[in-house]
Amino acid sequence: MVWKENECVGCPTELGCLGSACPNRNVIHLECDHCHKEVDKLYWVGEEQWCAECVLDDCEEVNPEAELE
Repeated sequence: MVWKENECVGCPTELGCLGSACPNRNVIHLECDHCHKEVDKLYWVGEEQWCAECVLDDCEEVNPEAELE
C-alpha cells in the first residue's frame, strides 16, 4: 500500500513555513500488503504490493543441478 501523509512538525513562527517545499509536508509511505511492514520498495504480486523479503520467501529457489539433469 502506498500513501502520502502530512507530517508537519509545526515550525516556529520566526522560521516560517516552507509550504510545499517542506520535506515533512507530503511524506510517502510504502507498506507491504503481506507482512504490513513499512519498507523502501514494493513489488507487484498479483493485485498486491509486497516487499522484497516476502517476494523471496514466496518463491522457490532454483536448484541448478536439478535443472541440468
